[in-house]
Amino acid sequence: MELTKEQIEIVEHYLQNRKVEYLDLKVEILDHMILDIEQFMNKNHSFENALKMTTIKWEQHFKQRSSFYFGMFYAESKIVVDKAVKEFRPFYFLYLAAYLLPMFFLKNSAISFQEQEVNLINNLLLSATFLALIYMIYIIIKTQLSKQKSTYRFILKTQYIAVVFLIIPLLLGSFLDHKGQLSSIFMSFLSAGFMVTFICHHFYKKHQAVIEKYKRV
Repeated sequence: MELTKEQIEIVEHYLQNRKVEYLDLKVEILDHMILDIEQFMNKNHSFENALKMTTIKWEQHFKQRSSFYFGMFYAESKIVVDKAVKEFRPFYFLYLAAYLLPMFFLKNSAISFQEQEVNLINNLLLSATFLALIYMIYIIIKTQLSKQKSTYRFILKTQYIAVVFLIIPLLLGSFLDHKGQLSSIFMSFLSAGFMVTFICHHFYKKHQAVIEKYKRV
Protein backbone atom coordinates (compact mmCIF):
# COMPACT_ATOMS: atom_id res chain seq x y z
CA MET A 1 0.00 0.00 0.00
CA GLU A 2 1.54 3.31 -1.11
CA LEU A 3 1.28 6.46 0.98
CA THR A 4 -0.65 9.44 -0.27
CA LYS A 5 0.99 12.83 -0.84
CA GLU A 6 -0.60 14.13 2.35
CA GLN A 7 0.70 11.18 4.38
CA ILE A 8 4.22 11.66 3.00
CA GLU A 9 4.04 15.33 4.03
CA ILE A 10 3.21 14.19 7.58
CA VAL A 11 6.37 12.05 7.60
CA GLU A 12 8.39 14.97 6.23
CA HIS A 13 7.00 17.18 8.97
CA TYR A 14 8.10 14.63 11.58
CA LEU A 15 11.64 14.72 10.16
CA GLN A 16 11.61 18.52 10.23
CA ASN A 17 10.66 18.41 13.90
CA ARG A 18 13.52 15.99 14.50
CA LYS A 19 15.82 18.51 12.76
CA VAL A 20 17.00 16.06 10.12
CA GLU A 21 18.86 18.68 8.07
CA TYR A 22 21.69 16.66 6.54
CA LEU A 23 21.14 16.60 2.78
CA ASP A 24 22.77 13.23 2.16
CA LEU A 25 20.63 11.56 4.84
CA LYS A 26 17.27 13.35 4.65
CA VAL A 27 15.98 11.70 1.45
CA GLU A 28 17.42 8.33 2.46
CA ILE A 29 15.73 8.41 5.89
CA LEU A 30 12.45 9.58 4.38
CA ASP A 31 12.45 6.69 1.90
CA HIS A 32 13.22 4.14 4.64
CA MET A 33 10.49 5.49 6.92
CA ILE A 34 7.92 5.47 4.11
CA LEU A 35 8.83 1.86 3.35
CA ASP A 36 8.47 0.89 7.02
CA ILE A 37 5.06 2.58 7.25
CA GLU A 38 3.85 0.89 4.08
CA GLN A 39 4.95 -2.50 5.41
CA PHE A 40 2.99 -1.94 8.64
CA MET A 41 -0.04 -0.81 6.66
CA ASN A 42 0.17 -3.95 4.52
CA LYS A 43 -0.33 -5.85 7.78
CA ASN A 44 -3.67 -4.07 8.27
CA HIS A 45 -2.41 -1.29 10.55
CA SER A 46 -3.87 2.19 10.09
CA PHE A 47 -1.59 4.94 8.86
CA GLU A 48 -1.62 6.55 12.31
CA ASN A 49 -0.56 3.32 14.05
CA ALA A 50 1.99 2.54 11.36
CA LEU A 51 3.47 6.03 11.71
CA LYS A 52 3.65 5.70 15.49
CA MET A 53 5.38 2.29 15.32
CA THR A 54 7.80 3.58 12.70
CA THR A 55 8.73 6.69 14.68
CA ILE A 56 9.31 4.55 17.78
CA LYS A 57 11.63 2.36 15.69
CA TRP A 58 13.55 5.36 14.36
CA GLU A 59 13.81 7.31 17.63
CA GLN A 60 17.01 5.46 18.56
CA HIS A 61 18.70 6.79 15.41
CA PHE A 62 18.09 10.42 16.42
CA LYS A 63 19.61 10.20 19.90
CA GLN A 64 22.69 12.36 20.43
CA ARG A 65 26.05 10.61 20.64
CA SER A 66 29.73 11.28 20.11
CA SER A 67 32.55 9.10 18.85
CA PHE A 68 36.15 8.31 19.77
CA TYR A 69 37.16 9.28 16.23
CA PHE A 70 35.90 12.86 16.58
CA GLY A 71 36.00 13.52 20.32
CA MET A 72 33.30 14.05 22.93
CA PHE A 73 32.80 17.71 21.99
CA TYR A 74 31.36 16.78 18.58
CA ALA A 75 27.99 15.18 19.27
CA GLU A 76 25.27 14.60 16.69
CA SER A 77 22.41 12.23 15.92
CA LYS A 78 23.45 8.59 16.05
CA ILE A 79 22.63 8.11 12.37
CA VAL A 80 24.90 11.05 11.42
CA VAL A 81 27.80 9.93 13.63
CA ASP A 82 27.55 6.31 12.45
CA LYS A 83 27.83 7.35 8.80
CA ALA A 84 30.58 9.87 9.59
CA VAL A 85 32.64 7.22 11.39
CA LYS A 86 32.23 4.80 8.49
CA GLU A 87 33.45 7.47 6.05
CA PHE A 88 36.25 8.82 8.24
CA ARG A 89 37.73 5.69 9.86
CA PRO A 90 40.27 4.85 7.08
CA PHE A 91 41.48 8.48 7.05
CA TYR A 92 41.92 8.43 10.82
CA PHE A 93 44.56 5.72 10.53
CA LEU A 94 46.22 7.52 7.62
CA TYR A 95 46.37 10.61 9.82
CA LEU A 96 48.03 8.69 12.67
CA ALA A 97 50.53 7.15 10.26
CA ALA A 98 51.34 10.56 8.79
CA TYR A 99 52.19 11.84 12.26
CA LEU A 100 54.02 8.83 13.72
CA LEU A 101 56.04 7.50 10.77
CA PRO A 102 58.16 10.64 10.13
CA MET A 103 58.93 10.89 13.85
CA PHE A 104 59.96 7.23 14.04
CA PHE A 105 62.00 7.41 10.84
CA LEU A 106 63.87 10.63 11.70
CA LYS A 107 64.54 9.52 15.26
CA ASN A 108 66.36 6.48 13.88
CA SER A 109 67.77 7.90 10.63
CA ALA A 110 68.77 11.54 10.87
CA ILE A 111 68.73 13.44 7.57
CA SER A 112 71.29 16.26 7.41
CA PHE A 113 71.88 19.04 4.88
CA GLN A 114 74.88 21.18 4.08
CA GLU A 115 74.93 24.71 5.47
CA GLN A 116 74.20 26.25 2.06
CA GLU A 117 71.19 23.95 1.61
CA VAL A 118 69.55 24.59 4.98
CA ASN A 119 67.88 27.90 4.12
CA LEU A 120 66.64 26.61 0.76
CA ILE A 121 65.12 23.44 2.26
CA ASN A 122 63.61 25.33 5.16
CA ASN A 123 62.08 28.01 2.91
CA LEU A 124 60.60 25.38 0.60
CA LEU A 125 59.00 23.57 3.54
CA LEU A 126 57.71 26.83 5.02
CA SER A 127 56.22 27.84 1.64
CA ALA A 128 54.47 24.48 1.28
CA THR A 129 53.15 24.78 4.84
CA PHE A 130 51.88 28.29 4.22
CA LEU A 131 50.06 27.23 1.02
CA ALA A 132 48.45 24.28 2.85
CA LEU A 133 47.29 26.64 5.62
CA ILE A 134 45.80 29.08 3.10
CA TYR A 135 43.90 26.24 1.44
CA MET A 136 42.63 25.01 4.81
CA ILE A 137 41.37 28.51 5.63
CA TYR A 138 39.67 28.63 2.22
CA ILE A 139 37.88 25.32 2.91
CA ILE A 140 36.79 26.47 6.38
CA ILE A 141 35.37 29.75 5.07
CA LYS A 142 33.61 28.20 2.05
CA THR A 143 32.08 25.42 4.13
CA GLN A 144 30.85 27.73 6.87
CA LEU A 145 29.33 30.16 4.38
CA SER A 146 27.42 27.40 2.56
CA LYS A 147 25.17 26.81 5.63
CA GLN A 148 23.89 23.60 4.02
CA LYS A 149 24.58 20.53 6.09
CA SER A 150 25.86 17.11 5.14
CA THR A 151 27.66 14.30 6.94
CA TYR A 152 30.83 15.48 5.21
CA ARG A 153 30.43 18.99 6.62
CA PHE A 154 30.17 17.46 10.10
CA ILE A 155 33.44 15.59 9.48
CA LEU A 156 35.10 18.78 8.24
CA LYS A 157 34.03 20.65 11.38
CA THR A 158 35.79 18.09 13.56
CA GLN A 159 39.08 18.51 11.66
CA TYR A 160 39.49 22.30 11.68
CA ILE A 161 41.41 22.33 14.95
CA ALA A 162 44.18 20.35 13.24
CA VAL A 163 45.35 23.51 11.46
CA VAL A 164 47.54 23.86 14.57
CA PHE A 165 49.90 21.33 12.91
CA LEU A 166 50.48 23.87 10.15
CA ILE A 167 50.52 26.97 12.34
CA ILE A 168 53.14 25.83 14.88
CA PRO A 169 55.97 25.26 12.36
CA LEU A 170 55.16 28.59 10.69
CA LEU A 171 55.35 30.43 14.01
CA LEU A 172 58.63 28.80 15.01
CA GLY A 173 60.04 29.21 11.52
CA SER A 174 62.40 26.26 11.18
CA PHE A 175 62.17 22.58 10.24
CA LEU A 176 65.88 22.03 10.76
CA ASP A 177 68.00 22.22 13.90
CA HIS A 178 71.38 23.90 14.36
CA LYS A 179 73.12 20.79 12.95
CA GLY A 180 71.20 21.05 9.69
CA GLN A 181 69.12 17.97 10.52
CA LEU A 182 65.40 17.71 9.89
CA SER A 183 63.48 17.99 13.16
CA SER A 184 61.50 14.82 13.81
CA ILE A 185 58.82 16.74 15.74
CA PHE A 186 58.28 19.50 13.21
CA MET A 187 58.38 17.12 10.26
CA SER A 188 55.72 15.05 12.02
CA PHE A 189 53.67 18.22 12.45
CA LEU A 190 54.15 19.03 8.78
CA SER A 191 53.25 15.52 7.63
CA ALA A 192 50.13 15.47 9.84
CA GLY A 193 49.21 18.96 8.61
CA PHE A 194 49.50 17.91 4.97
CA MET A 195 47.42 14.80 5.66
CA VAL A 196 44.70 16.83 7.38
CA THR A 197 44.71 19.22 4.41
CA PHE A 198 44.22 16.25 2.07
CA ILE A 199 41.45 14.82 4.28
CA CYS A 200 39.64 18.17 4.38
CA HIS A 201 40.02 18.54 0.61
CA HIS A 202 38.48 15.08 0.13
CA PHE A 203 35.46 15.72 2.36
CA TYR A 204 35.00 19.27 1.09
CA LYS A 205 34.64 17.90 -2.45
CA LYS A 206 32.15 15.29 -1.21
CA HIS A 207 30.18 18.00 0.62
CA GLN A 208 30.07 20.09 -2.55
CA ALA A 209 28.92 17.05 -4.57
CA VAL A 210 26.03 16.50 -2.14
CA ILE A 211 24.96 20.13 -2.52
CA GLU A 212 25.04 19.86 -6.32
CA LYS A 213 23.06 16.61 -6.24
CA TYR A 214 20.47 18.18 -3.92
CA LYS A 215 20.06 21.13 -6.30
CA ARG A 216 19.14 18.74 -9.12
CA VAL A 217 16.54 16.88 -7.04
